[in-house]
Amino acid sequence: MDPSAIFSSFDSVTTVIGAIFAGIVTIIVLICWWRIFHKAGKAGILAIIPFVNLWTYFKISTRNYLLWFILAVIPATTVIASIAGCFGLAKAFGKGPLFGLFLFFFPYLALPVLAFGRARYVGIRGEGSYRR
Repeated sequence: MDPSAIFSSFDSVTTVIGAIFAGIVTIIVLICWWRIFHKAGKAGILAIIPFVNLWTYFKISTRNYLLWFILAVIPATTVIASIAGCFGLAKAFGKGPLFGLFLFFFPYLALPVLAFGRARYVGIRGEGSYRR
């Protein structure tokens, strides 16, 4: 048997496994965003609509959401807008700046904490209902 045939079949198997894993992670992240939007009083379906989910994300997490939305769609300023959104989302859910860093660097761990944890949406200015 040709060794290149073994590696070729191995590559296709790992590609399929990787695609399945990526699909599962994507579905989990979408469910998390759905729950976060629902906790913030927005329709969960907005989490799966491109650009609308970004607009809603900045609307629930920052005061000047139009500016951050525009900066998020400009490639050179996306990281800055993402950092601002993470810190704003942490504050909107009554968490501190350390959780904002956690949200920025480890979103796949932090999003389920917000979505399925005891965190309550308190709003950008803290006007929502907050309970630990």
